[in-house]
Amino acid sequence: MNIDKLKKQIIANEGMRKTAYKDTLNNWTIGVGHLIRLPDEEYLLDKELTDMEVDQILTTDLNQAIDDAKKFIDADSINEEAFHVVVDMAFNLGLPKLMAFQNFQAALTENDYVKASFEMLDSLWAKQLPNRSKRLAKQMRDA
Repeated sequence: MNIDKLKKQIIANEGMRKTAYKDTLNNWTIGVGHLIRLPDEEYLLDKELTDMEVDQILTTDLNQAIDDAKKFIDADSINEEAFHVVVDMAFNLGLPKLMAFQNFQAALTENDYVKASFEMLDSLWAKQLPNRSKRLAKQMRDA
């Protein structure tokens, strides 16, 4: 698994901000799509992160997304590009919401990446994030 490539992909899809902002769902966020959990991380609301802090948070969150993706699908059962898409979705959605993508999961199990891409787009997530979902669906189709 290419961690540097994954980091670049996540940054491209999430964006990066060193100060707190409200995401598309009105949640406080910082860094690379890091959800600020109030009150535990309330200190992040008034802080400007350094590049090192952004990278540390991203690394922690990415490792969690990789673990979640491995709970969703056996990484060795699909190709690396397809797994990168699952990691990206896990990063964005979290494991509980990703687990709702049962038809997507079934298509991956069959190594049917075209079907998996259609299942990705047939979701509320795709309606909420049309650009990201289309990019990731294309990446899945091309996997």
